[in-house]
Amino acid sequence: MTILNQKGFEASLQDRVNNKLNSLLNNSNQIDESIAYALSNPGKRVRPILIYLVGDALKIPKNNLDSIAVASEIIHTYSLVHDDLPCMDDDDLRRGKPTLHKQYSESTAVLAGDAMQSLAIQIILEDKNISSEIKVMITKFLTKTIGHKGMILGQALDIQFEELEVSKDQIIQMNHLKTGLLIEFCILAPVLIANKRNEHWENIASSVGIAFQLIDDLLDLEESVENLGKATNKDLSKNKKSAPLVFGIPDTLKEINKYEVKTMESVGNLGLNKHPLTNYLKSLFCRRK
Repeated sequence: MTILNQKGFEASLQDRVNNKLNSLLNNSNQIDESIAYALSNPGKRVRPILIYLVGDALKIPKNNLDSIAVASEIIHTYSLVHDDLPCMDDDDLRRGKPTLHKQYSESTAVLAGDAMQSLAIQIILEDKNISSEIKVMITKFLTKTIGHKGMILGQALDIQFEELEVSKDQIIQMNHLKTGLLIEFCILAPVLIANKRNEHWENIASSVGIAFQLIDDLLDLEESVENLGKATNKDLSKNKKSAPLVFGIPDTLKEINKYEVKTMESVGNLGLNKHPLTNYLKSLFCRRK
């Protein structure tokens, strides 16, 4: 697939997600309106695109993945809404627009985030294109991913570590929980549906998930507000224990490269070198370049 065709394919998936999101809410009240505001921010839709691309590699029809893809973006957006709150990371800008609590209020942002969690689950459970067995499997996987021993714990550690001296392994584990697990879900959910789970898919999921946050931490130090669409140098100003701040940029780059090599080896073992998924994974590792 040429670069042009690859970009067009990704754009079509992005449009598919955006159309599904736009059809969800009728803006009949402030919570619906605030959720629509958060979801309409021009994100890259990385997580749902991963779901569709892995599904395509496993020959799963898009209609059987729509609810899971939309749910993943809603969960991701909820996590950003709560992460931006004054009691958390206290950010005023997200994806180039005022954060939800700035546009509305703190209470609205808390309630909208809560509502997005249940909305994501509801969308999967009401999907007529997938079986009850798959619904149970996927919702169990998703709730475990974002729950008290998953994404929420990762966010808690992120705050807790501000006051502590932490090791490299602790930082990697925090990244795995707060960011990596949801990306893992997006890669492995279609794999579970196709009953194709193996060590190669596991390696791809965990490696991409952890590396994604490591690259984000580098971008926070190096990019401008205009390019990122959000505040930069936050980690330094708030004593966050990000990888580049604790064990340096060179070692962080080595760590990212290690995960990239592991990912591409597994992609090769799955025979997917020429599939659009592979180019997309490469682009995620190259976000900083």
